[in-house]
Amino acid sequence: MEVVYEGKTKIVLKSNDEWFLEFKDSVTGDDSGNIDSGGNRVVDELEGKAEATAKTATHFFQMINEEDVSTHFVELSSPTRIQIIPTERIPLEVIYRKSAYGSFLSRYGDYVDPMEELNLIEFNLKDDELGDPLLTEESVIRLKIASTEDIQQMKRITREVANLIQSDLGEHGLDLIDMKLEFGRSDGRLRVVDEISGDTMRVRDLGTGQMLNQIELAERLELT
Repeated sequence: MEVVYEGKTKIVLKSNDEWFLEFKDSVTGDDSGNIDSGGNRVVDELEGKAEATAKTATHFFQMINEEDVSTHFVELSSPTRIQIIPTERIPLEVIYRKSAYGSFLSRYGDYVDPMEELNLIEFNLKDDELGDPLLTEESVIRLKIASTEDIQQMKRITREVANLIQSDLGEHGLDLIDMKLEFGRSDGRLRVVDEISGDTMRVRDLGTGQMLNQIELAERLELT
């Protein structure tokens, strides 16, 4: 099995013509070492997280595939690994913000209340060395990262996926705060790629207001 790329929370693997994502127990957080799925550095290891992430990603990918949203997901191939379709990645993070929290609140705290409903989409350049900077839609087009049509399609898919996930979470007494999607191209179509799990979204308990980590999310979704 060839290691194609190793990131903070997962490894891209290749075996002959088959591609996989292998999840890790690593958890991300902020500069103070606090665990936060929106963080950009590894701050700890959480035993069982890799398996919880694989199960959660499988759950969400299967759910949106059933709604005819194209993804790179093929199947859960081991307790900590999913098989994927290789794609040409678009170097963007498409951020859906249902509520004001995290970096959005840090940027605009003088203009918005904590947890105020937003229902908006932002684009970040996927580049860790540059700190994943914000991009306007016009910048995305000018830099030839994606076309106007691509942008509109990514926004439409992101809202559709967010609505599906929010509906699913709501049935378990949970609330989506924000989430990140990534996209790639394969077979002439845009596909949702990377992962959809507790590593790429913030979720809170509607009763207590507590933010859930990846293992807690899998447990509440009755996946473990």
